[in-house]
Formats: sequence, C-alpha cells, structure tokens
Amino acid sequence: MIRLAHLSDLHFGRTDTNLLLPLEEELAQARPDLVVISGDLTLSAREREFREAAAFIRALPAPCLVVPGNHDIPSHHALERLVNPFRRWHSHIGTDLEPTWIDSRIALIGVNTVQRASWRINWSHGRIGRRHLARIEHRLSALPPAPIRVVVGHHPFFAPDPVLQNRVLRRSDEALRMFRRHRVRLVLAGHLHRAFMHELPGEDPAWPLLVVHGGTTISTRLRGESNAFNIIDLETDGTVRVEARVWTDGQWLGQTHPVLPGTS
Repeated sequence: MIRLAHLSDLHFGRTDTNLLLPLEEELAQARPDLVVISGDLTLSAREREFREAAAFIRALPAPCLVVPGNHDIPSHHALERLVNPFRRWHSHIGTDLEPTWIDSRIALIGVNTVQRASWRINWSHGRIGRRHLARIEHRLSALPPAPIRVVVGHHPFFAPDPVLQNRVLRRSDEALRMFRRHRVRLVLAGHLHRAFMHELPGEDPAWPLLVVHGGTTISTRLRGESNAFNIIDLETDGTVRVEARVWTDGQWLGQTHPVLPGTS
C-alpha cells in the first residue's frame, strides 16, 4: 500500500493560521508516503507568499509533488506574467512545472494547466492544448507497466455540476479518454475549493478512473465548504480508499468523500 496526502489551494497570503499546527500534527499522524499539492500555493504570487509556501513544504513529513495553479503566476505585474510568469515559482519551489514521481508502487505525473493569457475575459481558467496532450501521452507511454498511475493538475478535468462546467479544462474529455486508455487510476485536482469524487469506467472494466478534487486546505477563501484535505490509500491491485479530513469544530475529522454517480 502507498498513502498519499492530497492538499490543494493553500493560498499563502490568505491562510487561516489557526489551521497550520493542527494540519502539521494531522499529517505527522497520518504518515503519508508522499504529499501531493494540486496548485495555488499562493494568493497573488508575491515573494513573501512563496517564501511561506516553501517553508511549509520543507516542514512536511514526506516528500512533496506540487504543480502550479493560476494564483501562482503574478496578476499585479503584467509584463512579468507575459514574459516570465513562473520566475518566482522557479526561485522558491523548483524548476520543474510538471514533476514526475516513480517508484515500484506508484507513478505520478504532474500537469501544468495554468495559462498566462487568454482570449477569454477570465484568465484564471486552465488550458490544455493538443500538443500538451500529446506530451502527456508520451510521458504515460514511457512509464513502466506495474505501478499505479496518478495524474495531478490544478484545474478540473470534471465538474461536479453543470453550473461549474465552464470551469473545466478545454479538451478535458480528450484528456480523460487518454487517461483511461493508459490505465490511469486516479486524477487529482483542485481550483474549485469543493471536495468531491467521481468514478468513470475504464477501458478495462476492472480498472475505473477515479477523479478526486480537494477543497481549500488552509485558506480563508471558502466557497460554502469547510477547509479539507484528502488521505488516499492505494493498493497494488488498484483498490483506492479516499477519506476527506474536514476542519470541524476546531479539529480535523474524517468524513466519507462525497461521491458523484459514474457516467460513461
């Protein structure tokens, strides 16, 4: 078995500092093999926010795989956003925007879904183009066959209800079909600040694709749900157990993850 702690949308710059120590203690008790953060480490991509996020990552009780979110490129420096949007990320977090983690049990593929600019009014939406999809498929094709395959991105590949459908990545259907074709077992994302789980049938009926979204773990930018993160246990036979740890009455309590009906 391998255990993942899935955090998302930390938003240093708008964190609830009362949650930091309890989260540290909860993670230490959970003893994950790997911590996965699906983007939005910061609120405004400011230097101070990145320093706080980097210190948080260094203090984690396990190695960390992290991908950027739309808040991790500057909105207050237009030229930097267009010319070198990930300069501060590279300086404080790392040089790889699409990290990979592979061992004998699991293979995680990080996907950068952030766009620096768009013809659309709202630049916070994510993007995944055809050439990007081809690169992801090449990475999946190169993986060894044995480990459980997990894809991590910031923006949603699936929306929990039609109202949020416009927040889903363009070409998400193509991406999900490709993930299923390559026997990806789990897709992790955030951005919506809503926690949910959705299962899609795989090309192999015994190997469905599970989409798991995290709420905002420690920020004050709540959207009708409490702060939360996920503890995910994966067995080598493909069994996945997901528990949401939800901030309730001053403590992290385990709750059954809300599951949406599967669709073909």
